[in-house]
Amino acid sequence: MKRVKIHVICRKNAMDKYGRNVQSLLNARIHPDEIPQTLCMSGCTVWTFQTLINLNHYYGDEIECSFGTECLPGRINLLHYDDFSPRVKPWRGLTVVCRADRPYFFGADYVVEQIKSAEKNGGIFISHWPQPGLKPRDKARCSITTIGYFGRMDSFPPELASDAFKEKLAAHGLSLKVELNDWTDYQNVDIVLCFRKYHDHRLSRKPASKLINTWLAGCVLICDDEPAIKAIKNSPLDYLVAHSQDDIIETAMMLKNNPVLYQDMVEHGKQRVREYARETVAKNWMVLLEHIWEEGLNRRSTTMRALAFFLWKLTKPFMK
Repeated sequence: MKRVKIHVICRKNAMDKYGRNVQSLLNARIHPDEIPQTLCMSGCTVWTFQTLINLNHYYGDEIECSFGTECLPGRINLLHYDDFSPRVKPWRGLTVVCRADRPYFFGADYVVEQIKSAEKNGGIFISHWPQPGLKPRDKARCSITTIGYFGRMDSFPPELASDAFKEKLAAHGLSLKVELNDWTDYQNVDIVLCFRKYHDHRLSRKPASKLINTWLAGCVLICDDEPAIKAIKNSPLDYLVAHSQDDIIETAMMLKNNPVLYQDMVEHGKQRVREYARETVAKNWMVLLEHIWEEGLNRRSTTMRALAFFLWKLTKPFMK
């Protein structure tokens, strides 16, 4: 079989900022746990550069990697929704667009979805990459005292970041660790929160990453049952649900007072995360890319790609 040629599209500012570093990482064929945090904070770099680095590590002998600012013929062009624009000339070659948490769209040859329910619109579900370099909970921890939030403050409900909530936690022997920059260190965390301050159409497009990373870290998740998280639930041991500050405290105290349940959930999570481990995600990507390569890159003409793309551009303002 011929080597699959994968070309990642990025903006010029991203190329200038990350290009040289990414090329050196590809040359070294680094382990994905060594991916720098600068490539883990933005959806665009996660879905493109991280995918390229992961595939290069696991399947480097079967693929040919490149990246640039425009689509190329003769290659599978991989790009994020935000870069699916006239600037990259997507009609020039076959495109695989990662929709991430953006609105529904059309015009690409293939669309990769981060939530399984989106497959009904013709997309292809591939789970988000787990957090590179994640440091799991310290096995020596024998009590439940710390609740962690890993993410951006603009998504975190302000009432959960308030001093009043922290004081309530402290009264029950609990503390809150809010980590906005380093999303890898779970060593001193026992419970992870997944709550967002908005509950509109955007929520339905968020991935189950916080649950998957929690399983990987050996912790337990308390969340408000986001759609993507609920969609992959197959056991009461997957996670716990709360809808208010008092619910969170009550649920955390249940775990604190029931270490057997806590450990059962941790062990269950270790089994579940195998479905979403990095090696599994890389295999799913490779299966898709090999299928595309075998099917051929010219199933649609340049004209048809251009017509589909500009039709989508006309309708884009009306999509949520």
